[in-house]
Amino acid sequence: MIYNPGIYQLREDALKRMLEIIDNQKNAEAGYTVFFGDSIFEFYDLNKYYPGKIVYNCGIAGATTDELSWIVDEAVIKYKPKQVILHIGTNDLGNTVMHSPRLIASNIQTITTIIKKNLPECKIVILSPLPCDEDKQGYPHGIRTNAFLYDIFKLLREYLEDVDYIDAYSDFVNKKDYLREDGLHPNELGYERLTQIINECMIL
Repeated sequence: MIYNPGIYQLREDALKRMLEIIDNQKNAEAGYTVFFGDSIFEFYDLNKYYPGKIVYNCGIAGATTDELSWIVDEAVIKYKPKQVILHIGTNDLGNTVMHSPRLIASNIQTITTIIKKNLPECKIVILSPLPCDEDKQGYPHGIRTNAFLYDIFKLLREYLEDVDYIDAYSDFVNKKDYLREDGLHPNELGYERLTQIINECMIL
């Protein structure tokens, strides 16, 4: 595929994942927790790490803030959750889309506004973008640097007030043993630690 810089192009896998999320939504029970975001969440085995809990995985690998804004109705609102956890923004710093941290924060604000307007009682929790191994994820692969990833999290506090924040960045930064070989996605150890962090900050 030839990429048009700045214009995200949907891939077949992303479309299949969207349809899977829509299909799962038909049997979902209202009043529980939705994990919404990118591949960090899609690859998160929620049944394994939250046994006995009702949680819905609506992560979409490769998803940017733009794409997630298109699917927020199907992937969050129609699930009618009591709380939604967001991990968003990492893919906006990839090699196909290179948004600024401020634009990413603004896009996340749009997503949270849509959720709030439709689900005013829903608790919104934003998980900080997880840091990466810059040797494998930085230039020339894109502008995905840990400084930019943390800037997104800092800027969100300017844009969003009525949300909760979980800072996993500080715990993951420079912890390459938490990451897979690709230098981006958590491995089993990383997901175990991420689960501990989320459980320390909220009740699922």
